[in-house]
Amino acid sequence: MKKVALISPKGNMFGKNEELADFFANSDVMESFRYLWSGPNLGLITIAAYLPKEWHVEYIDENYMDIDYSKIYDIVCLSAMTQQAPQAYNIARRFRESGALTVMGGIHATVLPEEAIKYVDVVIAGEGEVLWPKFLEDYLANNIKQIYKEETSGGYNLQEAPIPEYSLLLGYDYPVITLYTTRGCPHECSFCCASNVYGHRYRRKSNQQIMRELKLINKLFPDKLILFADDNMLVKREESKRLLRAMADMGIRWIAQTDISIAQDEELLTLMVVAGCQWIVIGFESISHKSLRDIEKIYFKLKHQPEYPELIQKIQSYGIGIYGTFIIGLDSDSVNAFEFTADFIQQSNFYGVNITVPTPLPGTQLRQKLLTEGRVLKSDWEYYTLWDVVTRPKNMSVKQLQEGLIYMYKRLTNEYMSQKRLAHLKQAARTRRSICNSHSRVEGCVINE
Repeated sequence: MKKVALISPKGNMFGKNEELADFFANSDVMESFRYLWSGPNLGLITIAAYLPKEWHVEYIDENYMDIDYSKIYDIVCLSAMTQQAPQAYNIARRFRESGALTVMGGIHATVLPEEAIKYVDVVIAGEGEVLWPKFLEDYLANNIKQIYKEETSGGYNLQEAPIPEYSLLLGYDYPVITLYTTRGCPHECSFCCASNVYGHRYRRKSNQQIMRELKLINKLFPDKLILFADDNMLVKREESKRLLRAMADMGIRWIAQTDISIAQDEELLTLMVVAGCQWIVIGFESISHKSLRDIEKIYFKLKHQPEYPELIQKIQSYGIGIYGTFIIGLDSDSVNAFEFTADFIQQSNFYGVNITVPTPLPGTQLRQKLLTEGRVLKSDWEYYTLWDVVTRPKNMSVKQLQEGLIYMYKRLTNEYMSQKRLAHLKQAARTRRSICNSHSRVEGCVINE
């Protein structure tokens, strides 16, 4: 019987800046932030579905438990984001010494397979559902390759995807349980490599698949908050509405990433509430016209930017909280951006906020641009946390950007803002209850007080 370890390496949740990391760790109002960054590794439990049932499989999340290096495994598979990559390489080195075959996948290995193969035996550079079965076939035939790579990205039919092995997560006290329903993005934002990795074509699982996964999650982890980990869950409106109607009787609580255009569909907003939506994540990135022009290719966010206040209020009027994400320190930003962005956030009554700095992640247009301009200060991946400044800003100093980021977080989480947020959350709960009470399928609503 083969023994397999599926390992998610320890990451640096709060960045390397001690002042900011200490603030994050001790701030009660950053709880929603921790939810978003503390879920399981979906890639690992998805490829687990392809492993022979007679094999012994362990899922190890190093953020929650230490690795026992005295254990002997036939295969050690690692999945890592960029900031986790150095730790993934360290783990691989130690297990290679004990004779394990080390395999690495995930976003970092996909965009930098030639780097990853220096530290592991095999690299899975692409979607695991496509490449992992090929690797397993070669492994059983004793004929493995070093790098498994998709010829073209975005070709896999998600309606053929297996249900992830959620049972491997039992015993972990995750604040959220995640699932994905879609892949692909047509937007090509300069700071993101999603379209390169997953293709430009938007792909989606069937509603029947999604419901099977939700029912399994609800059975294994009753009353747990669920996070739809898609980049943008609700793009296909009619299919999404049918899904939400099916979810209405499940009594679950969930959050998702989407975009501001949902504000223009009142039926969708109602169905979201009835189906148990608590809050959503929207990437605003910037409130500056010039900055949005710089980072977008098709100007989707730019088109909606003038209407942000009205669209935000519309979503919130249904009791749905908005968790806004922003990037500060873009090339068009001066030091004034800290103040006017904080003003906008404060006026918007967001459920939560995530403010990051421009980070030239591998595989992005931003990295190519800043490397050409000689403005990348570090390529030590441990600092690519999104909160550590690793580039030279255009219109401010590194110190000004670091201090401005800390200033924004402290201002937006002070006592006044905390009380204001609490009052807003209570009102949102009352609003959701009212919508559920006026809806014919009241039993589908779950109100998080």
